[in-house]
Amino acid sequence: MFNSLFKKILDLIFPRRGLELKIDSLSPEDLSEKLHIQESGDVVSLFRYKDPLIKQMVWLLKYKRNLHVAQLFASTLNDYLVEELSDEIVFSEGVKIVIIPLPLSKKRERERGFNQMKLITNELKRLGEFTIDTDLLIKKKHTVPQTSLKNKAERTRNIKGAFEVRTKNDLKKTHVILIDDVLTTGSTLSEVQKTLKEAGVHNISCITLAH
Repeated sequence: MFNSLFKKILDLIFPRRGLELKIDSLSPEDLSEKLHIQESGDVVSLFRYKDPLIKQMVWLLKYKRNLHVAQLFASTLNDYLVEELSDEIVFSEGVKIVIIPLPLSKKRERERGFNQMKLITNELKRLGEFTIDTDLLIKKKHTVPQTSLKNKAERTRNIKGAFEVRTKNDLKKTHVILIDDVLTTGSTLSEVQKTLKEAGVHNISCITLAH
């Protein structure tokens, strides 16, 4: 009750924009109507970033730690994965499916206070369909934001050698599903895939919330 009253008071002092109000009342079923599956190379994206609603949701997730948005995205992602991986779950004996949120450097996560993709995997963990691993892959090198760089070549140089796999386990029968928020040039995901392959992972899927 107190939280509800506090929220109403904040709304009076700092009125939220129409899109934020709409997002607050959005259900997983509503969001599923926005699905726009797109494949770009070996990356699958679920939504169109040009959609104002999706763009605002990504912003609220990334900069405002909006847990309602995290729940909505996680629900849609979970449904997509259950459908896409149903045959693998049933027939691929011995294969372990692991979902990994794209890691931030320790410095970036301290600055922001959270990793937006871990908010998603926290919600996926509650749904209980898949194994989540936030320790297998780390970002060992702090880099400047990819969006601050002009072209793909600069982004590739910036991110080179930034990630590391930390495990003594054999990863040959592990299917890693890497999730990120927005696909731009794909340089970061390509570098992560390279790192995972060098560590022995043969099956890697990359999924972004938006493209």
